[in-house]
Amino acid sequence: MEQKAPVFVKIEDYKDITEIMGLIKEKLSQAQFLLNKINEIKKQEDAEIANWTKELGEVTKRVQEIDHLLLEPEL
Repeated sequence: MEQKAPVFVKIEDYKDITEIMGLIKEKLSQAQFLLNKINEIKKQEDAEIANWTKELGEVTKRVQEIDHLLLEPEL
């Protein structure tokens, strides 16, 4: 079995490492926040596109009905 030897790090190096790790955590948190916002905006866009698609379908149906009425022979 392999034993691990203690690692000695200068106090200055340790402080630098902990500062860098703090910055990394902060950047990760910011990235997660931005990703959440992007997902929220995407959901809103998807809902809006679905609404436009529905409305376009309704307009298309109405145009087809009017077209059918105009082309239908009178009795």
